[in-house]
Formats: sequence, C-alpha cells, structure tokens
Amino acid sequence: MEQIINAFLKNKKFILFIVLLFFSLIFIRNRSLYHQSKFDKLATSITGEIFNSRTSISEYFNLKKINDEVLLENKNLKEALINKNNYGLNGESSVKFEAFLAKIVKNSIKSSRNYLIINKGKKDSIKEEMGIISSKGIIGIVNSVSENYSSVISILNIDLQINAKFKKNNAFGSLNWDGINSNKMNLNDISIINDVNIGDTIVTGGMSTYFPEGIPIGVVSDYNIFLDKGYYEVKIELNNKVGNETNVYVLKNKSQKEIINLE
Repeated sequence: MEQIINAFLKNKKFILFIVLLFFSLIFIRNRSLYHQSKFDKLATSITGEIFNSRTSISEYFNLKKINDEVLLENKNLKEALINKNNYGLNGESSVKFEAFLAKIVKNSIKSSRNYLIINKGKKDSIKEEMGIISSKGIIGIVNSVSENYSSVISILNIDLQINAKFKKNNAFGSLNWDGINSNKMNLNDISIINDVNIGDTIVTGGMSTYFPEGIPIGVVSDYNIFLDKGYYEVKIELNNKVGNETNVYVLKNKSQKEIINLE
C-alpha cells in the first residue's frame, strides 16, 4: 500500500494533468453539439477497435475448436460421398463405410518400406486392415493397433499392392511403389486392349475390403507399351503428397468381416 501511495505522490503532477484533461474534454463536449458529435465519433471508433481486437483475440483462441468442427463436418461429408458412390442395384449402398478422423503423428518416406503412425487406436474402434485416406487420395492400410495408436503401412511401401482402375473405362490393375519417387507409383497389369493417355484419372477399384470404389489416387504421367507381354507399364502421379499429410480418415468397411468369412 505504501508503494502505491509513493507512486501517486511521485507522479502527482502527471496524474493531476490527466484528471484535468479528462474533465476539460467532458466540459468541451457538453458545451457544443459540434464537439459532442466529434467526441461521439471518436468514442465509437475507439470502442469499435477495442471490440474488434477482443473479437480477433477470441477467434484466435477458438481456432482449434473451429478447426475441429470443420474437420468433423468434412468427415461427415466424406463418409456420405463414399457411401453415395457405392450404390447397389436396389438403390441402396452395396458396401457401407464409416469414417473416423485421425492425425498422423509420425511419418516416413525415406525407406523402401515406409510406415506411419496415427493417434487413434483400439479405444477409438480402429482395427487392423482398415484403409486410410486423406482429402486428396489414399494413404495406406492399418497394420497393427495399440490402445491409443495405430501403425499404418504407407502406400510408399514396396510390399503393398492396391487394386486400382482407370476412371474412364474401368480397366483394372495393381498399384505399387517402386521405392524411388515418393510422388509416383506404378500401375501394372493393364492390358494393351485398353486406351491409355497421359492425364487419365486413376481411382481405387473397389475389389478389396480396404477402400471403396472411386477414391481418387492420381493421374497417368507416363506409360510404355510391351507388345510381347500384352500389357502397359503405367506411371501414376499421386494427387496427394504422402509425406506432407496430417489429417486423415480411417475407413471401416461394415461388410468386411462378412466378406472375409466368405473368402
């Protein structure tokens, strides 16, 4: 308390000046409509700036909440779109998928057999052999699961084969990585009876329980024809850069167990 009093005494002239200035301004404002309008305009401007700054600060601290809401909305839209694209003959979805939001916490693209880790596990209903996609394309397949995390075989793994097809003519092939370029993959077993052009769109074939049909993968960047073998060698440029992805969707095929039992 003594320090506060000493501070007031030390700066008494400045404090007195501020007080007198304040009352002078009030007096001037009340003496004329012109000055009153000017002061009101200034007060409005200052108040607006203060509230605008407060709103900006509030929005900044609410960014995570807003981001989570956007991700959840995107997840619901992605799930609806996937199921809409997999209708059966009766007009109902022939294969139903459920999507879970997850975040990549560890990623690698430098090995020939790359893996990544996501922050969802058993307690989040994640199981082995679930497909992982991003907003732009495919990421990999769940390999093992702990309580809170899951290990995922990246599509940048030379041991992984993924069923894929040309969007324009449904020509099916097997997609795999050659361990060289992290943004390029090979599409094998495409017969030369099919028409192949640079820029053709490649999507998932739907012939596995991991991914639904029609998930975008990439486009044809180059190809060679082997007439003696009867097949193309097709190079695919991926839509997504796997090493840069953070937010992903884990896909649960609700018919997976039934399909595996039949197989």
